[in-house]
Amino acid sequence: MTVKLRLAVAALLLFLVVMVDFTSRIMSVLADGVLVCGIVVLLWPVIKRNSLHNA
Repeated sequence: MTVKLRLAVAALLLFLVVMVDFTSRIMSVLADGVLVCGIVVLLWPVIKRNSLHNA
C-alpha cells in the first residue's frame, strides 16, 4: 500500500511540474502579447500621422 501511495504521489508531482511549466509558458506569451498591443496602441497616432504626410 505504501509503495503504491508513493508512486501515486510521485506521478502527481511530476504531472504538476509539467502543468506549471506549461502554464508559465502560456502566461509569458500572453504577457508579451499585451505589451506589444500596448506599444502599438501608443504609437498608432504617430504611425497614422506619418503615413498621411507621406501620401
